[in-house]
Amino acid sequence: MRSFQNINFYKDLYLDLFLPEKDEFYTIIHFHGGGLVEGDKGDTYKFVEHLVNLGFAVATANYSLLPKVKYQEILNDAGEAVRFINVNISKYGKSKGLFISGQSAGAWITLMLCFNKSILESKNIKNEQVLGWISDSAQPTSHFNILKIEQGLDPLTQRIDECAPLFYVNENTTFSKILLMSYEDDLANRLEQNKLLYSTLKSFNKDADIEFKLLKKWHCHGSCELDDDGEFEVIKSIKHWLNI
Repeated sequence: MRSFQNINFYKDLYLDLFLPEKDEFYTIIHFHGGGLVEGDKGDTYKFVEHLVNLGFAVATANYSLLPKVKYQEILNDAGEAVRFINVNISKYGKSKGLFISGQSAGAWITLMLCFNKSILESKNIKNEQVLGWISDSAQPTSHFNILKIEQGLDPLTQRIDECAPLFYVNENTTFSKILLMSYEDDLANRLEQNKLLYSTLKSFNKDADIEFKLLKKWHCHGSCELDDDGEFEVIKSIKHWLNI
């Protein structure tokens, strides 16, 4: 595995790029979790190593955090990370296409980029350029820390407004394919929220290429802890999803 760390991609933000030992690869841009208030790209290194061992190039990007910025700036940062990789990945090898993934808050970012197409379009990237979207326990309703910090609401409040991926889902929603994951013992309402997103997408388009996977144990366990086979359950799900 080759690595290029702390690449400045936008303002004072950095990403790390990890490459497999081959010249052609698919590229995953991955966003860390932390409730939009904490976390770092380095939190994902062990998980990323397993993805690179599958033959992917993986970029892990930091983004600004609440309450220092408003949530729109977080999404803009994420869009800039995608733009940077899309423009510069050819310097490191031949990328056969992009995937975007995230864990928890990073998965919320992933779904916002998928459904609110204006974010990536402002970076000259079309939704259909992304080959697939990987969501590890996102909140498809309005993110609880945005409700708490920016709107002064109880974080258990359930809202579908402009800071909810579900807000942008309608009869015109299109995407390549989505792997949507949640857990048996997930955060409060998280499993039900993901089931609602899945059923809403299917109600608008029964042929939508979206797979819902219920994983074992607690919130984001599948990308934080190895299973009895020495693998991450999320990566097992990705392998099955992509038939690799």
